[in-house]
Amino acid sequence: MEKLVLTAAFALACHCAPSHADNERSCEIVAASAQLSGKTNCRDGDVATISGMSTKEVPEAIARYCDFWAQIVVLPDAGTTDASSHFVLCKYRQREAAPSQP
Repeated sequence: MEKLVLTAAFALACHCAPSHADNERSCEIVAASAQLSGKTNCRDGDVATISGMSTKEVPEAIARYCDFWAQIVVLPDAGTTDASSHFVLCKYRQREAAPSQP
Protein backbone atom coordinates (compact mmCIF):
# COMPACT_ATOMS: atom_id res chain seq x y z
CA MET A 1 0.00 0.00 0.00
CA GLU A 2 2.87 2.37 0.81
CA LYS A 3 4.31 1.85 -2.70
CA LEU A 4 0.94 2.64 -4.26
CA VAL A 5 0.60 5.92 -2.32
CA LEU A 6 4.19 6.93 -3.16
CA THR A 7 3.68 6.11 -6.85
CA ALA A 8 0.39 8.04 -6.95
CA ALA A 9 1.98 11.07 -5.24
CA PHE A 10 4.90 11.02 -7.68
CA ALA A 11 2.58 10.72 -10.70
CA LEU A 12 0.46 13.61 -9.44
CA ALA A 13 3.52 15.80 -8.86
CA CYS A 14 4.84 15.10 -12.36
CA HIS A 15 1.47 15.71 -13.99
CA CYS A 16 0.88 19.00 -12.18
CA ALA A 17 4.36 20.41 -12.78
CA PRO A 18 4.26 23.16 -15.40
CA SER A 19 5.68 22.19 -18.75
CA HIS A 20 8.04 24.51 -20.58
CA ALA A 21 6.42 23.40 -23.84
CA ASP A 22 3.15 25.03 -22.75
CA ASN A 23 4.89 28.42 -22.67
CA GLU A 24 6.76 28.06 -25.96
CA ARG A 25 5.31 29.59 -29.06
CA SER A 26 6.38 28.89 -32.58
CA CYS A 27 6.20 30.97 -35.72
CA GLU A 28 7.03 30.63 -39.37
CA ILE A 29 8.89 33.13 -41.50
CA VAL A 30 8.93 32.81 -45.28
CA ALA A 31 12.11 34.65 -46.13
CA ALA A 32 10.98 36.27 -49.39
CA SER A 33 7.74 37.73 -48.01
CA ALA A 34 9.36 38.82 -44.73
CA GLN A 35 12.02 40.74 -46.64
CA LEU A 36 9.37 42.53 -48.68
CA SER A 37 7.09 43.45 -45.78
CA GLY A 38 9.73 43.65 -43.06
CA LYS A 39 7.25 42.14 -40.59
CA THR A 40 6.73 38.72 -39.02
CA ASN A 41 4.25 37.26 -36.56
CA CYS A 42 7.13 36.26 -34.23
CA ARG A 43 7.89 37.50 -30.74
CA ASP A 44 11.19 37.31 -28.85
CA GLY A 45 11.78 33.78 -27.62
CA ASP A 46 9.54 32.04 -30.16
CA VAL A 47 10.85 28.95 -31.92
CA ALA A 48 11.09 30.21 -35.49
CA THR A 49 11.09 28.22 -38.71
CA ILE A 50 12.58 30.27 -41.53
CA SER A 51 12.03 28.82 -45.00
CA GLY A 52 12.18 29.76 -48.65
CA MET A 53 15.82 30.74 -48.97
CA SER A 54 18.88 29.69 -50.89
CA THR A 55 22.22 28.73 -49.38
CA LYS A 56 23.53 32.27 -49.94
CA GLU A 57 20.60 33.81 -48.02
CA VAL A 58 20.99 31.63 -44.89
CA PRO A 59 23.64 33.76 -43.08
CA GLU A 60 21.64 36.97 -43.57
CA ALA A 61 18.44 35.31 -42.30
CA ILE A 62 20.25 33.98 -39.22
CA ALA A 63 21.75 37.40 -38.50
CA ARG A 64 18.36 39.06 -38.91
CA TYR A 65 16.05 36.68 -37.02
CA CYS A 66 17.99 34.30 -34.71
CA ASP A 67 19.21 34.60 -31.13
CA PHE A 68 22.94 33.90 -31.25
CA TRP A 69 22.94 32.58 -27.67
CA ALA A 70 20.55 29.71 -28.52
CA GLN A 71 20.85 26.70 -30.78
CA ILE A 72 20.54 27.35 -34.52
CA VAL A 73 19.82 24.45 -36.88
CA VAL A 74 20.18 24.70 -40.66
CA LEU A 75 18.76 21.83 -42.74
CA PRO A 76 18.24 21.21 -46.44
CA ASP A 77 14.61 21.57 -47.48
CA ALA A 78 13.58 18.06 -48.56
CA GLY A 79 10.24 19.40 -49.81
CA THR A 80 11.82 21.05 -52.84
CA THR A 81 13.70 19.75 -55.84
CA ASP A 82 16.27 22.53 -55.55
CA ALA A 83 19.28 21.15 -53.63
CA SER A 84 20.35 24.63 -52.56
CA SER A 85 17.09 25.39 -50.70
CA HIS A 86 17.37 25.39 -46.89
CA PHE A 87 15.36 26.15 -43.78
CA VAL A 88 16.46 27.31 -40.35
CA LEU A 89 15.13 26.50 -36.88
CA CYS A 90 16.14 28.93 -34.15
CA LYS A 91 14.96 31.01 -31.24
CA TYR A 92 13.62 34.30 -32.60
CA ARG A 93 15.28 37.52 -31.52
CA GLN A 94 13.97 40.83 -32.84
CA ARG A 95 16.70 43.17 -33.99
CA GLU A 96 16.68 46.72 -35.18
CA ALA A 97 16.92 47.08 -38.93
CA ALA A 98 20.35 47.96 -40.23
CA PRO A 99 20.68 51.57 -41.34
CA SER A 100 20.17 51.98 -45.07
CA GLN A 101 23.22 52.82 -47.12
CA PRO A 102 22.95 55.79 -49.52
